[in-house]
Amino acid sequence: MYDFGEAAMGTYESARNRTRKQIEESFWELYESDDIDRVTVNDICRNAGITRSTFYYHYKDTNEVLDSIKRKQMELITELFESSNNEDRDYQNFIPRFQELFIENERYLIPLVMEYKDPEFAKEYRGYIAAMMKNDLQLKIDSKNDNVEETIDILLSGLSHMFLDCLASRIITLDDANNLSNGMINTGLRWILKEKYGVNLGFRRMVNNN
Repeated sequence: MYDFGEAAMGTYESARNRTRKQIEESFWELYESDDIDRVTVNDICRNAGITRSTFYYHYKDTNEVLDSIKRKQMELITELFESSNNEDRDYQNFIPRFQELFIENERYLIPLVMEYKDPEFAKEYRGYIAAMMKNDLQLKIDSKNDNVEETIDILLSGLSHMFLDCLASRIITLDDANNLSNGMINTGLRWILKEKYGVNLGFRRMVNNN
C-alpha cells in the first residue's frame, strides 16, 4: 500500500531544503562583497524574494546561515577523507577527487579558506587537512626532542597550504604539486626527519612510482 504520509514528508523535506538553499545563496551573494555584520535579514529576504517569517522559520540570524554553510564544507572534506582508505591512502587517486570537490565549492572555499574572510574557519579547514596528512604519514617518533611534534605540524601546514594554493590559483598543476610533495617527503623530508629528529615516516604513496 502506498504510504501518503511518507510521500508528504519527502515533499516537505525537498521544499524545506530548497528554501534553505535559496536563503544561503542569497546570503552568500551579499556576504561575498561585504562583512557579515553588514548583511541584514531584510537584505537577504529582499534578495531571495522571501518574507522575514520564512527566513526566521529556517534560521535565527545571519550568523546561523554562515555556520550552516561552513558546516557543510567541513562535512564535504571530512566525507572525502573518510571515504578513501585512510590506512594506505593513494594520493594519486585521492588528489583528483580533492580537486573536484574544491572546484565544485570554490565559491565558498576561496573567500573562507584562501582569503581568510573567516580566519577561524580557515584555521579549522586547513588544520583538518594537515591533521589527516599527518595521520597518513604514519609517523614513528623516537626522539625526545619536545619540539618535534610542533616542527612536523609546521611542515604539514606548509604542504596542505601548497595544495590549496594550487587548487585556488591553478598556476601549478596538481600532478606537479603531487610530484613536488613526493620529492619533499620521500627525497628530502624523510631523510632529515630521521637523521636530525629521530622520526620515521611509514607512508610512501604520494605518487605511483611503478
